[in-house]
Amino acid sequence: MTAALKQNLHKKLLLWYRQKARDLPWRRTKDPYRIWVSEIMLQQTQVATVIPYYKKWLRKFPDIKTLAQAPQSEVLEAWAGLGYYRRARMLHAGAMQILETRAGKLPETAKELQHLPGIGRYTAAAIASIAFHEPTAVLDGNVIRILTRLFAIKDDISNPKTVAGLWQQAQELITDESPGDFNQAMMELGATVCLPQNPDCNACPVNRFCESRKRGCVDQLPFNAKKEKSENLKTFALVCRHKNSVLLRQQPENGRWGGLWMFPHWADKKAMLKESGLTLKALEKLMTVRHAFTRYRVNLEVYACGTTQRLSTVFQNGSSRWIPLDEIRSFGLPAPHQ
Repeated sequence: MTAALKQNLHKKLLLWYRQKARDLPWRRTKDPYRIWVSEIMLQQTQVATVIPYYKKWLRKFPDIKTLAQAPQSEVLEAWAGLGYYRRARMLHAGAMQILETRAGKLPETAKELQHLPGIGRYTAAAIASIAFHEPTAVLDGNVIRILTRLFAIKDDISNPKTVAGLWQQAQELITDESPGDFNQAMMELGATVCLPQNPDCNACPVNRFCESRKRGCVDQLPFNAKKEKSENLKTFALVCRHKNSVLLRQQPENGRWGGLWMFPHWADKKAMLKESGLTLKALEKLMTVRHAFTRYRVNLEVYACGTTQRLSTVFQNGSSRWIPLDEIRSFGLPAPHQ
C-alpha cells in the first residue's frame, strides 16, 4: 500500500464517519470509564440492545469508584438480560483493581489495559485509541471483513497466521491523526455498509480502493474454513408457585450464569421430574421460550406447579429461595428467565 493510497483512504473514511456516523451515547463522551463500559457491553451484543443498559448502568455506577464499591449482586442485577455475564463480573473486578492499585484511574495504553480482567487486545486498543488517542489499531469481525474485501485477502481467517497479518494490515492504516475516530470509522463501516450479506458497495466511501469489488468477489470474503454451525438444544424449567411467591435458585459463581437467579432448570425432562419429586400429570405446560447463546439455539420448555403439590426436599436446596412476586425485579435474572 503506497503512502498516497493510505493518506487518501484515511481522509475519505474519516470524512465519511464525521458526516454519517450514528449518534450513539458513548460517542458523546471522552470519559475513559464510560468508553470502557461501552466497549465491554458491545462485545458480541448489538448496539440497539446495549443503549438502554448503558444508560441504566451509568445512572447506577457513574464512575469507577462507585462500581468498585458496589456488591456483585447489584452489578449482576444491573446487567441482567444483557447476556455473557462474565463481562459484568470482569468489569467489577477491573474497577476494584483500578481503585486499589491506580487510585481509580484507568490505564492509558493498550499494553497496560490488557492487564485488567476481561480486556483483550481488541478492547484495549479500542479504549486506548478512543479515550487516549493512542495510534493503535483494532481488529474485530467488522474490521476483518473490511480488510479482506478492501485488499481481496482470500486466506482463511480461522488461521492464526491470517489474523496476525490482518492485525499488521490494520496497524499500517493507523496514523497519529484521530486514531480513535479512524478505528470507529472502520467499525461503523462494517456495521452499516460493508455488511456480511448484501453490502451496500455504492454507499461505501472507499469503494474506489476496494480490490474485491473490482474482482467481483465481495460476497466470497472473508473466507472462514471453520465457520461454526449453530446447535439446537432443548432445556426445561419449572415455575413453582406458593401463595404470591415463586421458587428461584441462585447459580454457582463459577458457572455460565454465575451469581444470577433463575427458575430451577434441567437439561432433560426426566431429571426435572426426578429432582422435584413431581409427575408430568401434576405439571402445567406454560410456554416455550426461544433464546440463543454462543453457538447454541435453545428451546426452553417451561412448566408450572401450583401450591398444592408436594416438592422434594432435595429440590428445595440451600441455593433456593421463595421470592415474592413484587420483589422479583430486584433480583438479577437472565433474559429468558425474565
